[in-house]
Amino acid sequence: MDRLIFLNDRIVDAASARIGPTSAGLLYGWGVFAAVRVVEGRAFDFLHYWERLEHHAARARVPLALGFDEAQSALARLIEANRVRQGRARITVVRDNAGAWKAGSERESEILIFTATEKDRDEREITLTLSPYRAHSTAVLAGVKRTAMIENLLARDEARTRGFDDAVLLNERGEIVSTTAANIFFSQRDELYTPGLATGCVAGITRHWVCEIARKLGIHLVEGSFPLHQLRLAREAFLASTARGIIPAASFDIAKFERSRSSMTRVINLEFQKLLRG
Repeated sequence: MDRLIFLNDRIVDAASARIGPTSAGLLYGWGVFAAVRVVEGRAFDFLHYWERLEHHAARARVPLALGFDEAQSALARLIEANRVRQGRARITVVRDNAGAWKAGSERESEILIFTATEKDRDEREITLTLSPYRAHSTAVLAGVKRTAMIENLLARDEARTRGFDDAVLLNERGEIVSTTAANIFFSQRDELYTPGLATGCVAGITRHWVCEIARKLGIHLVEGSFPLHQLRLAREAFLASTARGIIPAASFDIAKFERSRSSMTRVINLEFQKLLRG
């Protein structure tokens, strides 16, 4: 993470940043966030990220203290202050006063923006396994990028204790949802599949662009509910997220995905990189 952050209305040194000890974001994990890709010193597709953050904040009843123009300006100033050319930014909004513990703060919420400068990205394929934990498609905050995502961290850590990079989550109906921090795509024959939003997955911005690219290229894209065996029978699979971009999967448990057969992954990633640079 870079040294400077944006806190509420100004840029400060991260080491000196403070939020209230009775903040509901701290005590209950009551907050939402968006991770934004920074390319050549600019925020990529910020409008889509902000619109989703507004929608998720409304669902989670987290007041937004900034509007689009103010948030865009704050992020641009922070990117410039930290001299970020390639990397990520994270916008986090947490409720301040809520629940039993209140300190009389005048703020309804706190907004924090971080940036992280990145070097060349790791193109290594990742290994996947099935998580023993379940996501719930009917949960009140299903599909919301919220700050309290301990279950996803536990699922990822559990997978790594068994030597895998990430874990595939199923919902209560046994349908594929996502991995712990990314949307998932897989192909069979000439069709590309990805779980639909009704499964409980997050409407990822990178996911959105992968879907748009697939349609532009004439690839038959199917969004829906898929049982686990369809992933095991897939020819190729890849993940899509702001943090990772588009990254191919090498395997899912004992099923191997041959790099030589990952033609959709390659062509979609090529088009996505053009989009980022453009």
